[in-house]
Amino acid sequence: MTSKLLLAGLTAGLLLGASATAMAADAPKPPKLTSGVAKNLGAAQTANNKKDFPAALAAIEEAKKVSDRTPYDNLMIARFSMSIHLGMQDMDAADTDAEAAAEIDPTQIPDADKPAVYGAAMKLDLNTKHYDKAAKYAKLYQTANPPAADMPVIVQALFLGGDYAGATALAQKNIDAANAAGQKPARNDLDVIMAGQVKQKDEPGAEKTLETLVANYNTPEDWKQLMEVSLTTKGMRDIDYIYMGRLMFLQGGQISQADASLIGSTASKAALYGDAEQAEKAGGTGFPPSAAKVEADKKTFAQQIAAGAKQNGVYNVKTGEAAYGYGMYSDAEALGQAAKTKGGLQDATEADMLIGMSQAAQGKYADAAQTFGAINQPNPASARVVRLWTYFAKQKANPGTGATAAAK
Repeated sequence: MTSKLLLAGLTAGLLLGASATAMAADAPKPPKLTSGVAKNLGAAQTANNKKDFPAALAAIEEAKKVSDRTPYDNLMIARFSMSIHLGMQDMDAADTDAEAAAEIDPTQIPDADKPAVYGAAMKLDLNTKHYDKAAKYAKLYQTANPPAADMPVIVQALFLGGDYAGATALAQKNIDAANAAGQKPARNDLDVIMAGQVKQKDEPGAEKTLETLVANYNTPEDWKQLMEVSLTTKGMRDIDYIYMGRLMFLQGGQISQADASLIGSTASKAALYGDAEQAEKAGGTGFPPSAAKVEADKKTFAQQIAAGAKQNGVYNVKTGEAAYGYGMYSDAEALGQAAKTKGGLQDATEADMLIGMSQAAQGKYADAAQTFGAINQPNPASARVVRLWTYFAKQKANPGTGATAAAK
């Protein structure tokens, strides 16, 4: 899971005697600062604006010497000091200041200030890897009406602080809200859900979440993991291994030798020599070399394609599968269309799969996505293969977008 934190909001200038958080017009006014504290914090802010950090810190120390300070004075001293230390990039000192502010009696912290106080303490504790404290302040932050953008960070703090149940429950709530709004779930939330599923040995649940990550975030690492998982799924047919291999090769991700060998041996037994040759190039071993067979087959392949006009759907789809392996994608698409027209196929989805894969290989991603979207594969393992091809085509057709719901 990501550990990057958005701390920019913490460096906003703190206005003397007012909350750093925007307040509604009818919100209660904050308490007044003690005169001596107000004077020194004013000097600290002036120096900080000039980036004269030694002078700013000296003014903070003078504010601390005021004898009749109130809890609100201490709150603002800590927050001004935090802002100065952030400007100095002294994250440890800023963290200490943030914790000092967050430890003040909650009844003495104006409600309008609580999101900024607890949010800053949580984020800085995450930044300094004080995860137990980050979780503590995350719980307080939850009660202070935090902005939606910070909800995934609260989840992260709870999870890293050891509150797995609380983190998982909140992450799922965030995901449900995102799905209901037609938005992409936050990466942190999905990571926490999957981590919890792994800890509970819920493999089906973890695989489903991983699929959702692929659908929404399209990272090579997620793709590699999910494709490896898919190759070991119970119920995979030989043709599904071929389809997965084609997706792996087209997607351009790293393929393990074991996966390449599995795909290559399956393709070789099916006489799909072009696919087997691709697997050999990817490091696959344990099956006969395909180069000679590819060369021999290609010599008569134009005639094989031409013969399809007088042949049945089975002939056309099998010839189309071979054409795809040889990189003859437009021919493969045409043969798939012919097979679909003639019918008689044992697997009613094979022609559409061939058409969709061929369209994707030609860069016709929107057409491919539409083709895959219409395929109804009853076998769960095969259905996942169809979904993965659909995700790939959709992401290529519309880069930067993802699904907005969990995989089913």
